[in-house]
Amino acid sequence: MNTQQLDKVAFVAQTEENRAAAAHQNDKRALDQSEQRLSQLQAFRNEYEQRLEHMTSNGIDARQLADYRRFLSNLNDAIDRQGGEVQRSQGAVDESREVLVQRSMRRDSLDQLLERTRVTQQRESERQEQRQADETNLQQHLRR
Repeated sequence: MNTQQLDKVAFVAQTEENRAAAAHQNDKRALDQSEQRLSQLQAFRNEYEQRLEHMTSNGIDARQLADYRRFLSNLNDAIDRQGGEVQRSQGAVDESREVLVQRSMRRDSLDQLLERTRVTQQRESERQEQRQADETNLQQHLRR
């Protein structure tokens, strides 16, 4: 494979690595947003539980207590669903990180192969130039 072909393959590998990096960043952003929503829901639940505790110590009718409990139950369900979303997002981050690592390793390997190929070609070119110079010198020497 010549350097032009290797350059094309290396370019494709770099493009794939860039795409994998962008996907990983998107997955990390999604995870951060998902964790923030979970944190907000948990904070809201804690605030609501404190309100309920305060209201029950001051007296609350049965209907309001039932409404508060129903709301807290729904809020806990939402927290459980959001916790599942955080786990799914974490899985996506882990998976995209692995893809990024693989793409990066492939690009690094191709870059190393390309560099070795260039060095080998440069050495071969230098050898040919030296042979031609030696032949020219020999011919000039033999003519004398």
